[in-house]
Amino acid sequence: MDEHEGTRESCRRNIRTKVVLDVETKRGYWLTVYAQDHGVVPLSSSLQVYVEVLDENDNTPLTELPVYYPSVPENSPAGVSVLQIRAFDHDVSPQQFVFTISSGNPEGYFLINSTTGSG
Repeated sequence: MDEHEGTRESCRRNIRTKVVLDVETKRGYWLTVYAQDHGVVPLSSSLQVYVEVLDENDNTPLTELPVYYPSVPENSPAGVSVLQIRAFDHDVSPQQFVFTISSGNPEGYFLINSTTGSG
């Protein structure tokens, strides 16, 4: 009995990226991979591989305008709406935003809803 009888020869190869992939440009890639042996009469087979590009949070949230100039009449009652801010971002995954007033409000005269952006 031959010592190699009933065994398989195997070889592993990795598929690696050569460039940085961006899901906003292309969501996935179909590859055809061929494997060929070095026999006297070479034999080969092929397989299909689908590489899915997963989204990362790599885009900065933006608002419709970079600066807003709302006004409110003096003597308006507390709770009057000054502005509703809408944000968006170009990531593929659905995004939820958290809104905060980060400066210019030391007296606490203004409020913002952290999830809706409403004042």
